[in-house]
Amino acid sequence: MQKLVKILIVDDHPMIRDGLKTMLEIGCDDMVFKVFDCDNTEEAVEFLKNEKMKVALVDYQLIDLDGALVTAALIEVNPKINILGISNYNEINHIHDMLKAGAKGYTLKNISSENLFNGIKILLNGGTFFSPEVAHLLANQYYKKLTEKSGKKKGPNFISNSDQVDGNELLDRLSKREIEILTCIANEMTNEEIAVKLELSKRTVDNHRQNMLNKLKVKNSMGLLLIAMKAGLLEYKK
Repeated sequence: MQKLVKILIVDDHPMIRDGLKTMLEIGCDDMVFKVFDCDNTEEAVEFLKNEKMKVALVDYQLIDLDGALVTAALIEVNPKINILGISNYNEINHIHDMLKAGAKGYTLKNISSENLFNGIKILLNGGTFFSPEVAHLLANQYYKKLTEKSGKKKGPNFISNSDQVDGNELLDRLSKREIEILTCIANEMTNEEIAVKLELSKRTVDNHRQNMLNKLKVKNSMGLLLIAMKAGLLEYKK
Protein backbone atom coordinates (compact mmCIF):
# COMPACT_ATOMS: atom_id res chain seq x y z
CA MET A 1 0.00 0.00 0.00
CA GLN A 2 1.34 3.40 -0.98
CA LYS A 3 1.84 6.05 1.68
CA LEU A 4 0.54 9.56 0.94
CA VAL A 5 3.18 12.24 1.44
CA LYS A 6 2.38 15.94 1.12
CA ILE A 7 5.41 17.80 -0.16
CA LEU A 8 6.20 21.45 -0.88
CA ILE A 9 8.57 22.73 -3.56
CA VAL A 10 9.95 26.26 -3.14
CA ASP A 11 11.88 27.35 -6.24
CA ASP A 12 11.77 30.49 -8.38
CA HIS A 13 12.32 28.65 -11.67
CA PRO A 14 9.02 27.37 -13.14
CA MET A 15 10.78 24.71 -15.22
CA ILE A 16 12.49 23.29 -12.12
CA ARG A 17 9.24 23.26 -10.17
CA ASP A 18 7.40 21.61 -13.04
CA GLY A 19 10.14 19.01 -13.48
CA LEU A 20 10.25 18.10 -9.80
CA LYS A 21 6.46 18.09 -9.60
CA THR A 22 6.19 15.72 -12.56
CA MET A 23 8.84 13.43 -11.09
CA LEU A 24 7.11 13.34 -7.70
CA GLU A 25 3.59 12.91 -9.04
CA ILE A 26 4.68 9.75 -10.84
CA GLY A 27 5.49 8.43 -7.38
CA CYS A 28 7.20 5.17 -6.47
CA ASP A 29 6.24 1.72 -5.23
CA ASP A 30 5.56 2.71 -1.62
CA MET A 31 4.87 6.46 -1.76
CA VAL A 32 2.44 8.70 -3.60
CA PHE A 33 2.91 12.46 -3.41
CA LYS A 34 0.54 15.39 -3.24
CA VAL A 35 2.68 18.26 -4.44
CA PHE A 36 2.39 21.98 -3.69
CA ASP A 37 4.75 24.49 -5.28
CA CYS A 38 5.53 28.20 -5.06
CA ASP A 39 8.34 30.70 -5.61
CA ASN A 40 8.28 32.84 -2.47
CA THR A 41 8.37 32.63 1.31
CA GLU A 42 4.95 34.12 1.99
CA GLU A 43 3.11 31.58 -0.13
CA ALA A 44 5.21 28.75 1.26
CA VAL A 45 4.33 29.75 4.82
CA GLU A 46 0.64 29.87 3.94
CA PHE A 47 0.82 26.36 2.50
CA LEU A 48 2.36 25.09 5.72
CA LYS A 49 -0.29 26.81 7.81
CA ASN A 50 -3.08 25.14 5.85
CA GLU A 51 -1.61 21.72 5.02
CA LYS A 52 0.07 19.14 7.23
CA MET A 53 3.20 18.67 5.14
CA LYS A 54 6.09 16.45 6.09
CA VAL A 55 8.69 17.43 3.49
CA ALA A 56 9.78 20.59 1.68
CA LEU A 57 12.31 20.94 -1.15
CA VAL A 58 13.80 24.43 -0.87
CA ASP A 59 16.02 26.05 -3.49
CA TYR A 60 19.12 27.61 -1.96
CA GLN A 61 19.20 30.65 -4.22
CA LEU A 62 15.87 32.38 -4.81
CA ILE A 63 15.61 35.70 -6.65
CA ASP A 64 15.29 37.96 -3.62
CA LEU A 65 16.12 35.65 -0.73
CA ASP A 66 18.43 32.77 0.11
CA GLY A 67 17.09 29.34 0.96
CA ALA A 68 18.51 29.40 4.49
CA LEU A 69 16.15 32.24 5.45
CA VAL A 70 13.24 30.44 3.79
CA THR A 71 14.17 27.28 5.68
CA ALA A 72 14.20 29.12 9.01
CA ALA A 73 10.82 30.69 8.26
CA LEU A 74 9.23 27.34 7.40
CA ILE A 75 10.62 25.65 10.50
CA GLU A 76 9.22 28.45 12.64
CA VAL A 77 5.75 27.66 11.27
CA ASN A 78 6.19 23.88 11.38
CA PRO A 79 9.14 22.67 13.50
CA LYS A 80 8.57 19.08 12.33
CA ILE A 81 8.92 19.84 8.62
CA ASN A 82 11.78 17.93 6.94
CA ILE A 83 13.57 20.32 4.62
CA LEU A 84 15.87 19.18 1.85
CA GLY A 85 17.97 21.94 0.30
CA ILE A 86 18.23 21.79 -3.49
CA SER A 87 20.66 23.69 -5.67
CA ASN A 88 22.64 23.79 -8.89
CA TYR A 89 25.70 24.74 -6.85
CA ASN A 90 27.89 22.32 -4.90
CA GLU A 91 29.30 25.07 -2.67
CA ILE A 92 30.29 24.22 0.90
CA ASN A 93 29.10 27.57 2.31
CA HIS A 94 25.66 27.06 0.74
CA ILE A 95 25.41 23.62 2.30
CA HIS A 96 26.51 24.91 5.71
CA ASP A 97 23.98 27.76 5.56
CA MET A 98 21.10 25.38 4.88
CA LEU A 99 22.12 22.94 7.61
CA LYS A 100 22.57 25.71 10.17
CA ALA A 101 19.08 26.98 9.31
CA GLY A 102 17.63 23.54 10.07
CA ALA A 103 17.59 21.64 6.76
CA LYS A 104 17.93 17.87 7.10
CA GLY A 105 19.92 17.45 3.92
CA TYR A 106 21.13 18.92 0.64
CA THR A 107 21.11 17.70 -2.95
CA LEU A 108 22.01 18.96 -6.38
CA LYS A 109 19.18 19.38 -8.86
CA ASN A 110 20.58 16.70 -11.15
CA ILE A 111 19.49 14.03 -8.69
CA SER A 112 17.75 10.99 -10.15
CA SER A 113 14.17 10.19 -9.19
CA GLU A 114 15.35 7.00 -7.47
CA ASN A 115 17.82 8.87 -5.27
CA LEU A 116 15.30 11.62 -4.54
CA PHE A 117 12.68 9.11 -3.40
CA ASN A 118 15.29 7.36 -1.28
CA GLY A 119 16.30 10.69 0.27
CA ILE A 120 12.71 11.55 1.12
CA LYS A 121 12.27 8.16 2.79
CA ILE A 122 15.38 8.79 4.88
CA LEU A 123 14.08 12.20 5.98
CA LEU A 124 10.68 10.74 6.88
CA ASN A 125 12.46 8.13 9.01
CA GLY A 126 14.28 10.83 10.97
CA GLY A 127 17.60 10.73 9.13
CA THR A 128 19.66 13.14 7.08
CA PHE A 129 20.30 12.88 3.35
CA PHE A 130 22.98 14.21 1.02
CA SER A 131 23.30 13.43 -2.66
CA PRO A 132 26.59 11.60 -3.46
CA GLU A 133 28.42 14.71 -4.70
CA VAL A 134 27.49 16.65 -1.57
CA ALA A 135 28.37 13.78 0.77
CA HIS A 136 31.79 13.50 -0.86
CA LEU A 137 32.38 17.23 -0.56
CA LEU A 138 31.53 17.24 3.15
CA ALA A 139 33.58 14.12 3.82
CA ASN A 140 36.56 15.57 1.95
CA GLN A 141 36.34 18.82 3.91
CA TYR A 142 36.26 16.99 7.21
CA TYR A 143 39.11 14.72 6.18
CA LYS A 144 41.28 17.75 5.41
CA LYS A 145 40.55 19.10 8.89
CA LEU A 146 41.62 15.79 10.42
CA THR A 147 44.90 15.80 8.50
CA GLU A 148 45.95 19.39 9.20
CA LYS A 149 49.15 20.15 11.09
CA SER A 150 49.70 18.07 14.19
CA GLY A 151 48.75 19.84 17.37
CA LYS A 152 45.88 21.66 15.72
CA LYS A 153 42.51 21.00 17.34
CA LYS A 154 40.37 18.53 15.46
CA GLY A 155 36.85 19.24 14.29
CA PRO A 156 33.63 17.62 15.55
CA ASN A 157 33.83 13.88 16.18
CA PHE A 158 31.53 12.66 13.41
CA ILE A 159 33.02 9.17 13.75
CA SER A 160 32.85 8.25 17.40
CA ASN A 161 36.01 6.17 17.67
CA SER A 162 37.69 6.25 14.27
CA ASP A 163 40.17 8.98 15.24
CA GLN A 164 41.89 6.45 17.50
CA VAL A 165 42.17 3.58 14.99
CA ASP A 166 43.13 3.42 11.33
CA GLY A 167 40.82 2.53 8.49
CA ASN A 168 42.11 -1.01 8.02
CA GLU A 169 41.54 -1.79 11.69
CA LEU A 170 37.97 -0.55 11.29
CA LEU A 171 37.51 -2.81 8.26
CA ASP A 172 38.58 -5.80 10.37
CA ARG A 173 35.22 -5.46 12.12
CA LEU A 174 33.36 -6.12 8.86
CA SER A 175 32.64 -9.27 6.91
CA LYS A 176 33.89 -9.74 3.35
CA ARG A 177 30.38 -9.00 2.03
CA GLU A 178 30.11 -5.83 4.14
CA ILE A 179 33.43 -4.58 2.77
CA GLU A 180 32.14 -5.19 -0.76
CA ILE A 181 29.03 -3.15 0.03
CA LEU A 182 31.07 -0.39 1.70
CA THR A 183 33.23 -0.16 -1.43
CA CYS A 184 30.08 0.23 -3.53
CA ILE A 185 28.76 2.94 -1.19
CA ALA A 186 32.10 4.76 -1.47
CA ASN A 187 31.69 4.72 -5.24
CA GLU A 188 28.29 6.48 -5.13
CA MET A 189 26.13 3.42 -5.75
CA THR A 190 22.58 3.35 -4.39
CA ASN A 191 21.26 0.36 -2.44
CA GLU A 192 19.31 -0.71 -5.52
CA GLU A 193 22.44 -0.59 -7.70
CA ILE A 194 24.43 -2.50 -5.07
CA ALA A 195 21.74 -5.18 -4.93
CA VAL A 196 21.92 -5.67 -8.72
CA LYS A 197 25.73 -5.67 -8.81
CA LEU A 198 26.12 -8.18 -5.97
CA GLU A 199 23.00 -10.20 -6.87
CA LEU A 200 21.34 -9.55 -3.52
CA SER A 201 17.90 -8.32 -2.53
CA LYS A 202 17.60 -4.64 -1.63
CA ARG A 203 16.46 -5.64 1.87
CA THR A 204 19.65 -7.66 2.34
CA VAL A 205 21.72 -4.63 1.32
CA ASP A 206 19.71 -2.45 3.71
CA ASN A 207 20.41 -4.91 6.53
CA HIS A 208 24.13 -5.02 5.76
CA ARG A 209 24.26 -1.22 5.74
CA GLN A 210 22.59 -1.06 9.15
CA ASN A 211 24.94 -3.73 10.51
CA MET A 212 27.92 -1.69 9.31
CA LEU A 213 26.60 1.43 11.03
CA ASN A 214 26.30 -0.56 14.26
CA LYS A 215 29.69 -2.28 14.01
CA LEU A 216 31.57 0.91 13.10
CA LYS A 217 29.58 3.05 15.56
CA VAL A 218 28.69 5.73 13.02
CA LYS A 219 25.33 7.36 12.46
CA ASN A 220 24.92 7.69 8.71
CA SER A 221 26.41 7.33 5.23
CA MET A 222 28.77 10.23 5.90
CA GLY A 223 30.49 8.16 8.58
CA LEU A 224 30.72 5.18 6.24
CA LEU A 225 32.27 7.38 3.54
CA LEU A 226 34.90 8.68 5.95
CA ILE A 227 35.84 5.16 7.00
CA ALA A 228 36.02 4.04 3.38
CA MET A 229 38.33 6.95 2.69
CA LYS A 230 40.55 6.11 5.69
CA ALA A 231 40.82 2.53 4.44
CA GLY A 232 41.74 3.56 0.89
CA LEU A 233 38.48 2.41 -0.71
CA LEU A 234 37.87 5.85 -2.17
CA GLU A 235 40.18 8.38 -3.76
CA TYR A 236 39.30 12.07 -3.52
CA LYS A 237 40.43 14.59 -6.07
CA LYS A 238 42.51 17.39 -4.62
